[in-house]
Amino acid sequence: MPGDEGWLVRDVSLTVAAGEVVGVAGLQGSGNSELFGGIFGAYDSAVEGKVWLDGEPFAVRSPKHSIANGMAYLTNDRKATGLVLEHGVAQNITMASLRGVSVGGWLSGTKESEAVARRVSEFSIKTTSVVSPVASLSGGNQQKVVLAKWAETRPRVLLLDEPTRGVDIGAKHEIYELLASWAARGMAIMLITSDLQELLALSDRIIVMHRGRISAVFTRGEATPERVLTAAMGECA
Repeated sequence: MPGDEGWLVRDVSLTVAAGEVVGVAGLQGSGNSELFGGIFGAYDSAVEGKVWLDGEPFAVRSPKHSIANGMAYLTNDRKATGLVLEHGVAQNITMASLRGVSVGGWLSGTKESEAVARRVSEFSIKTTSVVSPVASLSGGNQQKVVLAKWAETRPRVLLLDEPTRGVDIGAKHEIYELLASWAARGMAIMLITSDLQELLALSDRIIVMHRGRISAVFTRGEATPERVLTAAMGECA
């Protein structure tokens, strides 16, 4: 995808298997977030490249198209692009999966209530009511609502950009457990996190990016903080 000074991401080739967590590391400006946006269709036609999903060619068109075909993308700014803060918990949880809670093209209150109750329980979301504005929730519970929203789309591929940013340690561990359970059920997960220890602990493999290109790839056994940082700076790891 192009930027003011050329392509932000170039010559990137990677694979993610079902049930695998692939971490994508890089310093600010490395292009890792832009890579996720490009895969998800956030840049429309300003992307060149090929994507395969379950071995079949996947046309990168738009976020709507990606969601419909089993892909979800949690961005790194929940307040700006993950939630509608003035809307209720229920509306936020179902906003990306309205077809699944509708009958004949009309929203079903019963289906929506069942879906929301299930996700509030699964994610241990603490709220006084499912109609309470998301803005009234703590940061950790807001992040759980975003995760619940994407889980309700039942994705096969989940792109996570800073999924534990701005949450307390308790919420972090709950999110870690959710990611482990999703991977165990066969979901393919790609993860960006600025917490290096988190990256090392959660990832089966780590892809390191530097100035829009992949500079190194490590297995779990090969990755160390020093090697990842060295590769992120564009030096030989």
